[in-house]
Amino acid sequence: MQTIISPTDAPKTQRIEQEWYGKAIEPPYVYCFTLSADGLEFCAARKAPALIHPDGQCGAFQAELWRYDAAEFFISTPDGGRYMEFNLSPNGAWWAAVFSGPRQIAPGFENWQPSGVVATGEYNGDSWLCRALIPHAVLQEAGINPRDCRLTAAAILNSPEQVFLTTALPCDTQPDFHRPDLWEKCIYNA
Repeated sequence: MQTIISPTDAPKTQRIEQEWYGKAIEPPYVYCFTLSADGLEFCAARKAPALIHPDGQCGAFQAELWRYDAAEFFISTPDGGRYMEFNLSPNGAWWAAVFSGPRQIAPGFENWQPSGVVATGEYNGDSWLCRALIPHAVLQEAGINPRDCRLTAAAILNSPEQVFLTTALPCDTQPDFHRPDLWEKCIYNA
């Protein structure tokens, strides 16, 4: 499924209704990407409980968010050779990394903690909504142009009995989001 990046004045909400193996997810996972003068905004929501990383704090960088419920996206160069992974907890904790190939941290990005990222989250026990703004300077540092990229939305839900969701092209392997060859070119609606 192609992911859409819209202008902030006309956001296009998308949803994922099936997990990795095709089983229906209820309620669905909802997400949106917008692009403004400030950067790329990612928003995700679900009307369901979530298990949140115990050390994650709203707006703070936190490793290993994927071990709990997390909204994620992967954005790459058009050829998929370099990409950034971004994880966002329902409570607004976030994490990011830049890769030069599947699971290979790009040289110079070993301990990367980009500055200027703004993340928030609202979780009431029955539903959640989280947002992150990734500044253009961060995307440029990562070597990514959101107007010409491959982009896939993803999520890990229902922890500790995790299910994996993605907009990437289907494949018959174990869940693995680090497959740039399966990410479609995004649709940029200027």
